[in-house]
Order: sequence, then structure tokens, then C-alpha cells
Amino acid sequence: MADVAEGLIPPSALDQKGNTTIWWVPTIADPTAPKVTEVGAGTRVTYSFTPAGFNFGGAQGTTKDERLGLIQALESLDTNEVTLDLEYVESTDAKSANVVLAPTPPATTIAGNFVIRTSTPNATLAAAAQKVRVVQVVLGAQNLGTVNNAGKFLIKQKAAIAAVVGPPVALV
Repeated sequence: MADVAEGLIPPSALDQKGNTTIWWVPTIADPTAPKVTEVGAGTRVTYSFTPAGFNFGGAQGTTKDERLGLIQALESLDTNEVTLDLEYVESTDAKSANVVLAPTPPATTIAGNFVIRTSTPNATLAAAAQKVRVVQVVLGAQNLGTVNNAGKFLIKQKAAIAAVVGPPVALV
């Protein structure tokens, strides 16, 4: 195939605003094949989070592999570190993250799954074949955060990743 110049117009990108949905689903039988019924039984918590309040990311390091006689050090990939930090508005609404993600006393943690769907309008209901990412977590204490610029009380909560986070999978 011949090389072709990219041109001056960059590829289009879908805005995350209005196209991200996050569900809290306490139980998923098979995270590699989540069911529409399981996700539908969960709770949408997308709008509880602040703009930077669902900080899901990862980084993979490298390890130097130096060899006698080579003029350049080689590298090998290290483990992938995935993290999730949560910040959401304080609320008494039964479907808010503040209520849904609260450990039930005397427990100090709560286990479950965040199911993340991107590139699909938030108003779209979960349906078979939609791509989602399942993140199994154990959530810690709900700690009082700062008051945001809109004067809302915030809650911060740490999430421990409980299983390897795989690529997006299709709902079944």
C-alpha cells in the first residue's frame, strides 16, 4: 500500500460529554461477557461524579535490558498499573453515588463493578453488542472532600482494583 499524506483535517473525535455512561453493578457473573440484564439491574451513577471525579487511568512502565556489547539498552514492558479515584457530590438521593457506593455498616468497604460505556449517548439504554469496560473494585471509606466552585459538598472515595482490567467487551 502506498504512503498517503494525512492532510490538514484531523480525524473526528467524539466528545465525552453526553457520551459516557457509568453504572454501579454489585454482581456480574462473567466480567468478560456481562449481561444486559445485569447492567440494567445496576444503578447509573454517571452524573454524580465531578468532571475529574472518575479518574480512571493507567500506566505501564519499562525495565532496562542492557547487554554486553550493545550500543543501546533494550527495554521490556513492566506490569500495567490501573488506578481509579472517585470524587462525587454529596447527596441523599437513593440513586446517587453517595448512597449507592456507601459501605453498609459495620462493613468499611463495598465490592462491585463499574461498567463504563463510552462513545454512545448517555440517554441510550444498555443493549446487546454495545462495548463496555468492566472494572471490578473494592471501595473504601467515603471521605468528605472540599466544597467545589458551585458550593456543593464533595465526597472522595478510593477504589482498589480487584481484578485485571481487560479491553472493552460486548454486552450479551
